[in-house]
Amino acid sequence: MSKRHLVSKEIVAEIGPQLKQLRIKRGLTLEELQTGVHISIHLLKRIETGKCLPYSYMWRLFKFYDVKARIMLE
Repeated sequence: MSKRHLVSKEIVAEIGPQLKQLRIKRGLTLEELQTGVHISIHLLKRIETGKCLPYSYMWRLFKFYDVKARIMLE
């Protein structure tokens, strides 16, 4: 996967753990989330620990959780 399709490390480090908290707050397992968003458990773990986050998956997760985000570009 090309680096240009990945969210910056700083943003991932902040968003990943928040996505994990959303999953836990809603009582979802990684298996249930995987079924809902069609992202492998391996990649979901990397996302939730702030290691990587492709843009397309970020928006897929936001849509699944029905959350909105505002990202400031500098």
